[in-house]
Amino acid sequence: VCSPISPATSSTVSTHWSRRRHIHHVLLLMPKLTYRHSWSLTRVLLDTIHGFYLQALARLPVGYHRSLLDAGHCYGPFDPVSNIIVNTIWYQATFPPLSQQDELDIVSTLCLMRIEARSFYGLVSFLCTCYQDLDTDQAIRFLLDTALNLSATKHCSSVKEEQEAYRAAAIAAWHPRPDAQAGFLSSLKAMLVAPHVLSLLQDGGQYQLSSQCVHQIHTLLCSEYHSIVCVPTHQQRPAPISERQFHFTMSEGRKQRRTHRRISAKVKAALRRYEKQNSGHSYQLHVVCGVNECVSGPDNCEGSGLKPGLDPNDDYYHHTHANFLATRNVAGIVSAPVLFFAELSNHDDDQDSQLLCCPVDLPPPGAGLVRCLFCEHQGIRIVHPALERFHGHAAEFEKMVRGENLYNNDYYPEGDIEPYTNHQILKHSEYVAKWVHDGLDEDCMYLGSNDFNIEEDESEEVDDLE
Repeated sequence: VCSPISPATSSTVSTHWSRRRHIHHVLLLMPKLTYRHSWSLTRVLLDTIHGFYLQALARLPVGYHRSLLDAGHCYGPFDPVSNIIVNTIWYQATFPPLSQQDELDIVSTLCLMRIEARSFYGLVSFLCTCYQDLDTDQAIRFLLDTALNLSATKHCSSVKEEQEAYRAAAIAAWHPRPDAQAGFLSSLKAMLVAPHVLSLLQDGGQYQLSSQCVHQIHTLLCSEYHSIVCVPTHQQRPAPISERQFHFTMSEGRKQRRTHRRISAKVKAALRRYEKQNSGHSYQLHVVCGVNECVSGPDNCEGSGLKPGLDPNDDYYHHTHANFLATRNVAGIVSAPVLFFAELSNHDDDQDSQLLCCPVDLPPPGAGLVRCLFCEHQGIRIVHPALERFHGHAAEFEKMVRGENLYNNDYYPEGDIEPYTNHQILKHSEYVAKWVHDGLDEDCMYLGSNDFNIEEDESEEVDDLE
């Protein structure tokens, strides 16, 4: 059962309209210029968005991961975390998935980063549609100044204009049903249940939403939305696919789920060791929410610990960095999910006991993450500890600055390895951070046979005729 609305939330209501007038004034005075460090600002904004998604993952049941990754955008009439949860619950209720896979206590890292990037483009598009004289750089600065809170902006002059702004956001954010989402978000203010939904979302602070709470939100949102816009629940249509591509997709999905279960098992083992080392409090893994398996490498030199049977021409890395959320049980009382960081061995589980596992603080909006050479090079957002030692922190950055090789890769021709340089880190991380397209291998782990309609492959027909 949800607890009463927090006092902090109630206090913000009284200042809502004064903040809105102030922010509108700031928008009018904001200079029109192109910021030379636009990507740096974008990266800080994406880090902030990532923090909001971690908070949403902490509150949502694991059965909502697929809908969050598909349509759980952080724009809308509420605060960013509430918007993510509302968009996720509404989408899953209105467009339920055709296939139900086994629930995993781990979320796809690249898919999570993709929905964060899509949300970024949706937020910018919403503002630039509402304020025609606003350019992209000004929109980014405004979002940073307001911690992405679109509710702080002025109302559109009409419901139609607001719906157009949400539709522009949904299209820019690659929402699978942009018109439906625009209609839903623009109708939220007209819903009599909106204040009740918001209070349910904000009850209990950062505690995980109970199944009863989620069901209440689901019922309130969908019943009134369907009565306002007269849209029934939609049955998804299977996507046409060739038999060859279907079998590849199913095989890749099984492979991805095996990989993610292996990582989940290693994280659980690290959590058990942390329990023993720290007063024996009992923790329960909620979700693994960020993984980089490319830490400490590539290192393919002799004596590097390369597993027998692995191709020495393949890149080999010693460690994995992971974030996960876990709850603590004290005297039968379950805590709010706590964010952890773990460094894991890629080739020897026994070494994990010597590696780091500890709680970490989520940086406040607008603050950068603690730096890690390997995670930044891969473009993966992992929250690292500020005061603990881990691979990829001080020593590796010092070597990069001095131009030293991190590893002696005997099997590689000289110059064949992309060096760790600041330029390469920025170049690669920007490419990954701005990825918004479908077609990631990790997408397959959420798909089942009911998601597809197998059609005859025309290329196979040609082969048969020949």
